[in-house]
Formats: sequence, structure tokens, C-alpha cells
Amino acid sequence: MAGESVKEYEQSVALNGQEPLPRLRLAAYYARLGLLDKAVAQLKTVVRLDPKGPQAHYLLAMVYSSQNKFDLAAGEYELILKSASADNPENTEIYLYLAQLYSSERKFDEAIVQFNKILEVQPDNVSAYYLLGSIYLETGDRAKAKDAFKKVLALEPDHDGALNSLGYIYAEDGVNLDEALKMARRAVDLDPSNGAYYDTLGWVLYKKGMNAQALMALQKAEAYIQDPVLYDHLGDVYKAVKEFTLARKCWHRSLDMKPGQAQVSRKLEELEKVHAFNGNSP
Repeated sequence: MAGESVKEYEQSVALNGQEPLPRLRLAAYYARLGLLDKAVAQLKTVVRLDPKGPQAHYLLAMVYSSQNKFDLAAGEYELILKSASADNPENTEIYLYLAQLYSSERKFDEAIVQFNKILEVQPDNVSAYYLLGSIYLETGDRAKAKDAFKKVLALEPDHDGALNSLGYIYAEDGVNLDEALKMARRAVDLDPSNGAYYDTLGWVLYKKGMNAQALMALQKAEAYIQDPVLYDHLGDVYKAVKEFTLARKCWHRSLDMKPGQAQVSRKLEELEKVHAFNGNSP
């Protein structure tokens, strides 16, 4: 049945080469039959004939995804979303999709532009501020990240993600540690099965010199997550309580999970210079 339909549309395309619809339907049949290269060829022609039509871009994105060509698929979705946002500039959901697409491709500057477009339309959009803060944190702009998370908490004081993130930044910077501790504890109360929140709590406690409590929180985090940052933190706390073998083991594990961490390597080298360890294993 599909084969007969393909022949009909192939004949229609041959007779009406400048009409996009027959090519679009032919491409869809090619895709169903697994003739993906043929489908792509037809869809590219449709795009040339009808640049503003979204259907070809949707089908191209699906075909590229099935071919594991995810960058090309993302490019098609980007075109669709850009067109949609131009047609409906008040639809912040479209900007959100586009921002998340850019974030997944690590195109952070482009993602920031989209989040700011959302905030122009909805200046109290909590999700936009939080995701914007997360991007700033990812790119190392802590000042802007703090501002974004503070805006989240001004709008939604019990936003557990913002509480955790801002508390973690304070711990990393060694400032406002009492406030950071309150934030970290509140985040854990709101989501007591989130390992990342226990990690933040443990890190704040360590920065305050409360090593026994820090160790308990980080061990609780380990019950939920296994993460190179967590094992780096555990290494620091074990060293602080003079459990040097365990510190060495945690730092080795952190490096196994994420090789190339210069700071962790330096800590491990310094530890091994000062303390003798039995055996060759971590």
C-alpha cells in the first residue's frame, strides 16, 4: 500500500516539481519506509520552495533525530521556534523552548537573550529567573547568578532550587555562611531526597568549621548521588578530621569520575607527599 502511494507521489512530483505539498507527502512516505536520505532530499527542496512552512522543518528534525544527527535536528527546531516567536512575540512558552534548546547546545549567550525576552513580557517569571541564574552559575558569572537567585527568592521564598544554589555560592565564596546554612537546611526540608541539597548543606557546614555535621550531611548526599564534586567535598572533610586514607580514596574517586581536575589533583599530591600510604591502591 505504501509502495503504491510512493509511486503516485513520485509521479506527482515529476509533474509538479514546484509544488511543495506533493514533495512533503512523498518525504513522509520515504521516512516511513526508512528511506531517510531520500526523505531529507525532498524536505530540503520543500524548504527551498516554501521557506516559511514549518512542516518540512518538523519532519527534518524527526528524520535527523532518527539518524542520530542531533545538531542538525536542533537546528531545525531552532528555525521553527524562531519563526513561531516572530509570529507570536507574546508567547513566552516559545521563548522558553528556544532558551532550553540553546542551553542544551551550550549556546548560553543565545539562551540568555531568550530568557530576557521572557522577562520583558513577564517580569515576575520565577522559572525564567531561576534558569537564567543557573546559566550564569554554569558560565562562572556568580554576581549575576546571585542577583537572579535573589530575585527568585523575593518572588518565591521557598523555591528550593534557588535556596540551594544561592547557599552554595555563599559557601564557595566563604560569605554569609549563617544565611547560607539557613538556606541549605530549608532546601533539604523542602526536598529531603535530593542528594545535591545535602551536598550543599555539608559544604556550608564544612566552611563553618562544623566538620562532624558536615561529614554526616555529605554521607547522606552519597546515599542519593555519586558525583565528582561530592567526592571532592568528602575528601576535604575527611582531611579536616584527619581521616587521610579516606580523603585520598575520595579524591581518587572524584578524579576517576571526572579526570583532569587540577585542583583535586593538587590536593591529592600534597596529601601523598605528607602522609605515607600502604599499598598501591587508592
